[in-house]
Amino acid sequence: MKFFNNNLSIKIIFLIGALTVLFLNHALNIYPFRELFRYLVDTEYYWLVPTFTIIFIGFLLFYISMRKKVVNGKIEMFNATIRTVQDVLQNSYSSLQLLILDMKDENVDPVIVHKTEKNLEEMHKAIKTLAGIDPENIKLEELNKKLSIIRMRDTVTK
Repeated sequence: MKFFNNNLSIKIIFLIGALTVLFLNHALNIYPFRELFRYLVDTEYYWLVPTFTIIFIGFLLFYISMRKKVVNGKIEMFNATIRTVQDVLQNSYSSLQLLILDMKDENVDPVIVHKTEKNLEEMHKAIKTLAGIDPENIKLEELNKKLSIIRMRDTVTK
């Protein structure tokens, strides 16, 4: 079925079919579609229309269910990635807290301690924002407002 995933393949198959019908019509004076329609009308196969409609609806429902499975898989992957990033940030957050305690014990310059605490607060805000992300309704502008780490507007306007 990988062959039919490409639109070009479908177009080539359709073109080959159309050229075959044209060849049969003009070169051999055989009219397959006209004969098929005449046969269907003469034998009164009116049940074909509902049958093909049901088959089409079945394929459509199958496509929709497969699409939902793909979207759900992407959402699960996104959730796993967010959890992993959140765990890494949480570990870094804990390490920074320990570093601040060590810096206070070592009597390091208070400006450096203050900058580290400010970075710690921003990291805490990033962890909370990542925890509140709903992958089905994610809006990048809202993430940009909550996280000062992501600077999308700055890169777009330059």
